[in-house]
Amino acid sequence: MNHPHYGPAYGPPYGPPNGYPPGPYPPQGPPPPAVTPHIDIQALQNESLDEARLNLRVIMNNDPSTLGTDKLAYSVNPGLTALIVRRLPDPSKSVLLDKRHTHRWGCTKADLWGMALANMAYEPVDFQSFQTDADTSINVVKGDGWPGAAHVMRLPEIVREPMPFGAILMMPNSNVLLYAVLRSQRSRPLISFLYNTALSLADGDLFVEQLLWWREGKLHGMSARPDPGGGVQLRQNKEFTFLLDHELPAY
Repeated sequence: MNHPHYGPAYGPPYGPPNGYPPGPYPPQGPPPPAVTPHIDIQALQNESLDEARLNLRVIMNNDPSTLGTDKLAYSVNPGLTALIVRRLPDPSKSVLLDKRHTHRWGCTKADLWGMALANMAYEPVDFQSFQTDADTSINVVKGDGWPGAAHVMRLPEIVREPMPFGAILMMPNSNVLLYAVLRSQRSRPLISFLYNTALSLADGDLFVEQLLWWREGKLHGMSARPDPGGGVQLRQNKEFTFLLDHELPAY
């Protein structure tokens, strides 16, 4: 896999992690789809909002360049987009919603986004938490029937604790979300550990080749690549650099 040139480094790379547990971790990838009945896609095009409401969901896409401009989507950055979809009985398939749906149903994209996120709370997940030598844990969210990475859009409901400095996240594949809540300078070693854990869980290439930083409802993506010394080289944005250098308390 070819990595783009990242230019001058923002600072020394985050070194290889030491002293953190190697696992165990959940199985890679989503479960095989169950046998499902035939769905008349054409009939779905004419269903009412009342019929579709409970089947609205959110899904993540790592190549938004193929989507066109009419889809009901929220762009995080050029490498990550959240989409509103109509779920099908086969969890590996869904129907992308577009502007025609808002016109036909007489609602806004924000209305449908709220419905889809509310429905995501009913999608079961396998949640595991692993203690580290840092001051915070590594947490693994794996979807059980619906791609787990999409739960990044409802992170506060997953975490259920204050996050004044936010959390760092990785998406090794479409079904797994890794995250660690940032607490202090003692959390910094988990930047490289989270990245290397994601590499170990990826189905080949990483689903999203970025370290994500969630804070106050905003999701920032920062390009990341392996460091020859075993850590990670991260193209930090200014806000994240300021957080690390000035905001995170010592303990």
